[in-house]
Amino acid sequence: MRGKSIKLYIMGENYKNLKTAELSNWTGKAYIGNRKHVQLLQNIEELCSPGIYLLISELEESYQKKIYIGEADKVNERISEQFKKKDWWSDFVVFISKDANLTKSHVRYLERVLYEIAFKNKTTIEMTNGNTPPGSKLPVSECDDMDDFNDNIIFLLRNLGILDFTKTQFSDVNKRNQESDIFYLNVPGAKGEAIKEAKLIVIEGTYRLLSDSYIRKDHVSSFASHNYAKLRKQLEEDGYFEPSESESYFKLCKDIDFKSPSAAAAVVRNSSVNGRKEWKLKSGISLDEYENSL
Repeated sequence: MRGKSIKLYIMGENYKNLKTAELSNWTGKAYIGNRKHVQLLQNIEELCSPGIYLLISELEESYQKKIYIGEADKVNERISEQFKKKDWWSDFVVFISKDANLTKSHVRYLERVLYEIAFKNKTTIEMTNGNTPPGSKLPVSECDDMDDFNDNIIFLLRNLGILDFTKTQFSDVNKRNQESDIFYLNVPGAKGEAIKEAKLIVIEGTYRLLSDSYIRKDHVSSFASHNYAKLRKQLEEDGYFEPSESESYFKLCKDIDFKSPSAAAAVVRNSSVNGRKEWKLKSGISLDEYENSL
């Protein structure tokens, strides 16, 4: 895969560090700022056009970010409206087209696609949209163009450190890989009960906890105040766990991706865990040793 160049422009003193970001050979353009920049957006002519936007807030005591995804015919006006309606967000990112070729149908399509990807990233993102965006029907050729446009949106968000998307769109081909590529974590249960295992694979820097992994029910009391405790509770409420043959364990009913192996381990054991040390290949090599050898 070829690399890409990001052109980051810090706007002048009057704009107090409002930024724009562009990629080489891409018609898209991002405006990146926070609440103090909302009024300034009203004076930027190219933002009086269709666009997609994200409202973002850091979550205290969590590794997730809270976001809202929307679209508008005049995206700067919509950001101003959201400034008055929603007070929880601190930052925004707006995406438009430099050649003014994005239509209302295009941005509605982008809103739906980006929403679906963000919604799957439960370990790093908390969505606040009340409903699933309706999207829009486009010719196949335009769908392909918009999917490329969306890939570049995600590339910018990830590589500028704005949102941490996990790789949720891998093909199932070779997903389970060979036994030698799977990392295991022991999961303790009730006294005298056989120890179960959870399984994890690594794909392009993403840590995928595999379905059928065992999940400990009981928790260490000190874990209740841990940052990952909220994530664990959310996954349970969202139906990722199902009963197992033992009262001591749940089973993971579908794969889930993490940006941190410690987060995956904490969800499995319901306690604080150094995932890089505890996830191990059958050979006994730890994840930390494995990644340092690459």
